[in-house]
Order: sequence, then C-alpha cells, then structure tokens
Amino acid sequence: MTEIYVSVKAMVHPTESSEKVEVAVRNVLGDIPLNSSGEGSLATIEGRVEGLESLGPLRGLIMRTMIRDAARALFTRSVQGDTLSFGLNKQAAYVGRVSFHRTGESQLGPIQIIIKGDTSSAIKYLCGKG
Repeated sequence: MTEIYVSVKAMVHPTESSEKVEVAVRNVLGDIPLNSSGEGSLATIEGRVEGLESLGPLRGLIMRTMIRDAARALFTRSVQGDTLSFGLNKQAAYVGRVSFHRTGESQLGPIQIIIKGDTSSAIKYLCGKG
C-alpha cells in the first residue's frame, strides 16, 4: 500500500468569496472535508486527505485537459525529498480546469497542494506511467 498524505491550503482574500474558493478546491480534490479559519481581511481554507485515490479528481482533470507531460515535468521539478508542493490557479480551478500557479502571477495566491510520502507513485498516478 502506497502511503500518500495530501494537504491543501488556500487563502481567501477580502475580494473573494469563501464559498467560491471552497468550490475551486473541491473541483480539484473532490468532496473533501475543509476547515475555515481566520476572520477579517484574510481567511484560510484547509483540508487533508490520504491515499492515492484521494488524488483521483486532480488526475481526471489532468487527463481530460491533456496536460500530462507538462504536469509530470512540473511535479518532477517540484519534489524535495518525500514532499511534492505546487500551486494551482484558483480561478481556473473554480471552472474545473488545471492551471499551475507561477509566483507573482495572481495577487489572490494559489490553491497550495502538498503531497507527502511516495511522491514517485503520486506523480505516476497523476500523470500516467509514461
């Protein structure tokens, strides 16, 4: 059994809707339990899931949008030890698309996903064997 732990975190800025950010996160990772914290000018939405199958919705989006090679390249570059960390554009995720966040790209910040454990298996699952 492959040990994979996935955590997700997204900041909710005053100009954003918490509900829409939650929809964006769930579009990428499915119906996962999410916790909201913070008040006032900045809130945070966080969640945690386990297992390769928890990455199924993200895998489906990667396959459907035919970005396997680009995703594999980014994921491979983003691994440090047993941790894979990457950001996704919230607006793209809200409409059911995968767009990887680049630093400075959006003032609203990314949906940050961190995968710990067998990152090699996670990349193969998300992008196909190939």
